[in-house]
Amino acid sequence: MTVSRALSKPELVSEETRNRIEQAVRELGYVPNLAASALVTRRSGVVGALITTITNPILATTIEILQQGLSKAGLHMLIGETRFSPEEETKMLRAFLGRQLDGLILAYGYHTPETLALLQAARIPVVELWDLPEGDEPRTPVGQVVGFSNWAAGAAAGQHLVDCGYQRPAFFGYEDARENLRWQGFRQAVVEGLGIEPLRYNTSAIPHIDDGVAVIERYVRGELEFDGAFFTNDMPAIGALFTCQRNGIDVPGELGICGFGDLPIARVASPALTSVRVPAELVANTTVELLTQQIKAEGVGAMLNDVGSELIARESTARRSS
Repeated sequence: MTVSRALSKPELVSEETRNRIEQAVRELGYVPNLAASALVTRRSGVVGALITTITNPILATTIEILQQGLSKAGLHMLIGETRFSPEEETKMLRAFLGRQLDGLILAYGYHTPETLALLQAARIPVVELWDLPEGDEPRTPVGQVVGFSNWAAGAAAGQHLVDCGYQRPAFFGYEDARENLRWQGFRQAVVEGLGIEPLRYNTSAIPHIDDGVAVIERYVRGELEFDGAFFTNDMPAIGALFTCQRNGIDVPGELGICGFGDLPIARVASPALTSVRVPAELVANTTVELLTQQIKAEGVGAMLNDVGSELIARESTARRSS
């Protein structure tokens, strides 16, 4: 009983006894049978996290903070990458639920009907990251939500380009529900500010630095006409910025470039990149707090948690002279 207590609730055992047990565990190479323990306690100590992509630096930072926070709460995190595919999310969710999760984190708010049915049947705490329900037909959250308004983020970028004097702003992103919300906000800001329909050009579903390279190469060939660009990810924006430099294109004089995510490279690029910042650390910490509260039955907390976003204006969109 003392050994069991030392392994499951070490704070209840004296330091001397705990040290002796930990030494015996190391010498014997003992690994507790968590599956058997879960049958008794109905707790696995494992939280699943289905992430769209682990290559995105913002999400990588979020994952790191989630891991640290959950570890302090005595929980372990199992990570799966969906690559922005709702169908892949469904397949991974089936595999994850077989491991008797204590809770689930979803880094995307749009799901297949099968995923929704699985979540309803699982009856475990769920927190969705990044996307607040909004738009003409807002989605119904499957759990608590920690995120920001994609519409407002797009509108801020569009308004900023208009205010800086750009006459032909363009939107560069990919085609999905939350990108469409950013586009709607961006478009409204441009239409109201300039009375024109902005260009929308779809890039790859997994944002990559090469997307920005391809956009500027098409601009150089005269295939795309714009003077201010909003990329919905900093990596394509950086690719565009570097390609402008290689082609002798003045940024921000000839082209203004704005990104999304405010990665560290945005601050050290030359010229420094204007970007929309989402507080990843606040997203992760709030998620840990809400999830652990539910797992420990300490309350539910707010269902919708808006962390907001902020446009950080830098040299790449400096105000143009009239």
